[in-house]
Amino acid sequence: MAMKPALKLAYIGTDFSGSQAQPGKRTVEGELKKGLIEKGIIDERTRVSFSGRTDAGVHALGQVVSFKALDERLVEPRIINSVMPKDLWVYASASVPDDFDPRRDATSRTYRYVLYAPDVVERRIVECSKLFIGTHDFTNFSSVEPGKNPVRTIKNISVTKRGDLYIIDVEADSFLWNMVRKMVTGLRLVGSNKRPARWIEQMLRPDEYREGIPPALAAGLYLVKVDYPAISFIEEAYSKGRAYQRMMHAFEWQYTMAAVYREFQDAMR
Repeated sequence: MAMKPALKLAYIGTDFSGSQAQPGKRTVEGELKKGLIEKGIIDERTRVSFSGRTDAGVHALGQVVSFKALDERLVEPRIINSVMPKDLWVYASASVPDDFDPRRDATSRTYRYVLYAPDVVERRIVECSKLFIGTHDFTNFSSVEPGKNPVRTIKNISVTKRGDLYIIDVEADSFLWNMVRKMVTGLRLVGSNKRPARWIEQMLRPDEYREGIPPALAAGLYLVKVDYPAISFIEEAYSKGRAYQRMMHAFEWQYTMAAVYREFQDAMR
């Protein structure tokens, strides 16, 4: 059986206009293809398939891509990372069948939203999150594209409190555009007592009740993982170590700035 490579990559989406290539814009696909072409792994005509799209500002820890390589000996994370920008890195690889499709062959996807919400009542947001589990019409909790089936199945959802942050993990068969971010908006509205708990149930019956709500900020969302039934990715320790060091430098700066903002906020009260 003919085989081809698949890669697992991560990126900080802040400075990307999404994952999918767009003329004149900086995207994950554009930067990845540019590097793969530079290393002689693919050419300009090669199609790079993604497990799914992420919007502008959305991050990924477990995005999966696949393509047919000109020279599979060069498909190693450390080689590819040598020409990647600082906010995009490859850290695992696998050999997959030639007909593997990272989007259609996925059995589930998990997204995480990091929500800053000191005004939210933990019990309310945790209890109401369970209402999303199961198969529902998510018309009210997405930006439904024409002709797209709005019915999706939520397999699992969990909400964990960490100080003033809520970590919301959602696993589903697939997701609609802005679905997780609008679900988070809904949970915040209920958790802060701006909507009753039964409102979530109403919103999940769009044939009876319609209401438009804005999506939560893109910055809090990232793709955690994509599951496949029979594919094992091999992680490269060197690339993970380099990424860890890069993240530490960014974390120190961001943590320091968060403390500065908190002091400024306190001073302006």
